[in-house]
Amino acid sequence: MDIIKKMEKSLNIITLSSPLHGDAQEITMNREILPVLRSHFVTKELSYEQISADSLPDGFTVLFIATGGTEELFLKIHKLIPQPVVILSDSYHNSLAASLEICSWMHNNNIMHKHIVFPIEPSRKVIEEILEDLDYTAVIQRGFSQLKSERIGLIGGESPWLISSKIDKGYIGEKYGVTFVEIDPHAIIKNFEKESLKNAYVTDFARKVATRLDMHTKEETLEDAVRFYNVLLKYCEKFKLTSLTIKCFDILVPCNTTACLALALLNDKGITAGCEGDIPSTWSMIISRVFCGKISFMANPSSIERVDNSIDFAHCTAPLSLSEEFILTSHYESKLGIGVKAKMSLGKYTLFKCAGEKLNKFYIFEGEVVQNTSVIERCRTQIKFTFKSEDDMDDYLNSYLGNHTILIPGKNKKVLKRVMKYMSEIQ
Repeated sequence: MDIIKKMEKSLNIITLSSPLHGDAQEITMNREILPVLRSHFVTKELSYEQISADSLPDGFTVLFIATGGTEELFLKIHKLIPQPVVILSDSYHNSLAASLEICSWMHNNNIMHKHIVFPIEPSRKVIEEILEDLDYTAVIQRGFSQLKSERIGLIGGESPWLISSKIDKGYIGEKYGVTFVEIDPHAIIKNFEKESLKNAYVTDFARKVATRLDMHTKEETLEDAVRFYNVLLKYCEKFKLTSLTIKCFDILVPCNTTACLALALLNDKGITAGCEGDIPSTWSMIISRVFCGKISFMANPSSIERVDNSIDFAHCTAPLSLSEEFILTSHYESKLGIGVKAKMSLGKYTLFKCAGEKLNKFYIFEGEVVQNTSVIERCRTQIKFTFKSEDDMDDYLNSYLGNHTILIPGKNKKVLKRVMKYMSEIQ
């Protein structure tokens, strides 16, 4: 997985041992698990006595339960350990027994955790599987820590047709540490009216992409769309937003423009931006950025084809970085403003969506984008996605997680399944 390859493989190992078992250094000296970890990671090894709120280092952290009788030590420091809490055990000094007691307590207290058991004489294959599991868990632990700093702007609520997309914002905020920031859309509209037509960025960007305008779209229309992007970007800076979703149809008439280009540019800037006030879809896009390290495309399913197990997807915005080329035309339904008609890069993609009141229901399908289509009566960016099997396509159609779908470049199923296992299990 790309994001694992890019990571520096560092690891904090906190060893818990009971004095009843003897000197901690002697107890761990000949344990096979530690040399294996040192061969794969750059390790920083700490004892219980070295742990405090001020000294716990940043980065991927695991607890090696070296002996029995360590359960109370764990309770004293567990709040300092990033989730999912990773417990390592082996076959000596009641390590496994203590680890099971600790994991049972975490399960009963709804704490995300992972237990990895190191056998007495592991084969090379088993060691490779354990190290791969740790690599993925490092990504996930870092991602959940990153979620705590997420600030999600909600501009205008969800669109009225999203009747199955309600979430429990209080639960999500408490569980994952994210902050929802309610923003008055009327304030956005007023600021758009004040935004200067002579803004240097607006003029410069409009000049750069003027050749991408279709023959029916005026340069003034493009400038308005870029002005709207500037307004949203200023709100992101003002409220320190890492992501947002906007009830975009409400701005069509008062601003005589659309948010389509603005959302495309924000996504390319690393600020996750979703359409129509759809929080589940925006959350799914955040998951893609945080855990997969990838910008994604939010789209509507448009048609299905049983012959090749394909579904066509379309929307009027798409990150420009996911395209080989693009044309700036109008928004499909309203014929106003700017819609992005992107020629998406073909190849492997992952369909992903999490939804439900607690955002703990999900689907994940890997397949391929095989064609950019051009059907007149559809949103502007259009692609054909083929599933691996008819069963996958049927499972997608029967998932009941709303109409929007997130397409993520590449094969991301392994990491997303692990992430959603934690999110679907905790209540």
